[in-house]
Amino acid sequence: MQELLQTTEGDLRWVAARAALLLDVAGRQLSTLRNTYPAWDIERHRDDAGRVWWTATLRAPFTVEMMAAGVWATVRQTDAMALAATLAWQSSLLHTARGRTRVP
Repeated sequence: MQELLQTTEGDLRWVAARAALLLDVAGRQLSTLRNTYPAWDIERHRDDAGRVWWTATLRAPFTVEMMAAGVWATVRQTDAMALAATLAWQSSLLHTARGRTRVP
């Protein structure tokens, strides 16, 4: 922080704004995930042990076809990047499951 203050010549407003941006990484990640995967309700929370979990729950009714395609109704990961990777994979499976139920 001291180094940052020295390089900005004491512009405390800029330093405070920059620090706020850096601290809200999780909020930006959550917003990005929600915008990227609108088929899922995505939350970030702490369990009773204090561990942080990123959870996504499928919004659509869960069907037998989805289950057969390997889609999970709920996904839980320890960080945003792991959840993003899992949701990319699940979205692909979901697309496959939906394609199977369409009439040609």
